[in-house]
Amino acid sequence: MRSYLRLELVRGFRNPVGLVMLTVFPLGLYLLWTKVLDVVPQGQVGDFAAYTMVSMATYGAMGGALFVGGAIALERSKGWLGQLAVTPLPAHGYVTAKLLGGATGVLPGILVMLAAGALLSGVRLPFGTWPALVVLIWVGVLPFAALGIAFGYTMKGQSANLAMMAVYFGLSVLGGLWLPVPAMPEGMRTLAEYSPAYQAGSLGWRALEGRPPTLTSLAVLAAWTLLFCALAVWRYRRAV
Repeated sequence: MRSYLRLELVRGFRNPVGLVMLTVFPLGLYLLWTKVLDVVPQGQVGDFAAYTMVSMATYGAMGGALFVGGAIALERSKGWLGQLAVTPLPAHGYVTAKLLGGATGVLPGILVMLAAGALLSGVRLPFGTWPALVVLIWVGVLPFAALGIAFGYTMKGQSANLAMMAVYFGLSVLGGLWLPVPAMPEGMRTLAEYSPAYQAGSLGWRALEGRPPTLTSLAVLAAWTLLFCALAVWRYRRAV
């Protein structure tokens, strides 16, 4: 399993097109909202820039983790799964390697977004908050790497990418990464609070205020991660 995990970690950084796309688009949205459009609340320029920085870093990392499913769908079309089936690598080992490989590949995008907040928008935070944000955002997107694996072994080709795109944008909006949850209708707010995207974003939002993650956030994210991992293992075994 260690050798396969090492392979997945290396492959995650050998896709420059994916790394650029999932970094440039969130960065563009961040600059649009903080530098171009007049949407900053009166007297809250710094707070808005920091909040949006975390939101867009989480948004980009979600996409990077989720779209590991597209690579899996491509592997299936090339017969890679058949080759893995004759190796001693267990299903849970494969899913774990894919999960960690997909999640590790999002780190460059997180770092770029935080750097943009500090250098382009003047976001100023206590020194220890910056590395904490990297870790918290990374942990928050683990469920999406597991969901991407499940998608990759449920659908094939372009249909997998289209389905993941729909889920990606839907969860991002519901999770308050594009529109703050307090601005949503009441029923939508209740639903949003149990979504993995909202809980992932809340890890970073609370860190901006110097507060630790809540037990609710950790429990919800852990539950979604376990659920998606179980689904991914089941789909992998069905596909073999």
